[in-house]
Amino acid sequence: MATLPQFAIILAGALCFLSLADVANSQGPEFIVKGMVYCDVCRVNFFNKFSEPMSGAQVKLECKDKESGKVTYRMTGGETDDNGIYTLPAEGDHLGEVCEVTLVKSSRAECSEIPIDRSGKSPTSEVTLVATSSFMDNIRLANPLVFTRKEALRKCIEFLKDVQMTLARL
Repeated sequence: MATLPQFAIILAGALCFLSLADVANSQGPEFIVKGMVYCDVCRVNFFNKFSEPMSGAQVKLECKDKESGKVTYRMTGGETDDNGIYTLPAEGDHLGEVCEVTLVKSSRAECSEIPIDRSGKSPTSEVTLVATSSFMDNIRLANPLVFTRKEALRKCIEFLKDVQMTLARL
């Protein structure tokens, strides 16, 4: 029969073994990616006083190898809450990869266009999912993503005039 000190050593050894087994089975660090989706009712492609947070919009997170462009990780099913905020869990250290959040589906028929930039790309928000980065915690904040209305609202006319006058002064 084992004495109390021997039992403690056996128990400690078993706990260490289980901890190592858990580390071996884990896929690396866990991250939380948070961001916002809004409707650009003025069609100006920047957040302004008329921008409307979109609840129920869908996004996805993809990481791709920097050299080959091959998708190495994908998290789908991200959906925004009543404030237009989504939260996506992500696993693994993605060093040597580019990770981006992209729009999947609008929740509003009148605001469902995905703007395309001059190079023909739709908006994405790049996030760093690397454990050895300088971030203090596992939360990664993504830049806002935007759907646009098919036509700007009438209330945007004065706003756009103000923006043009401001730009003309610069």
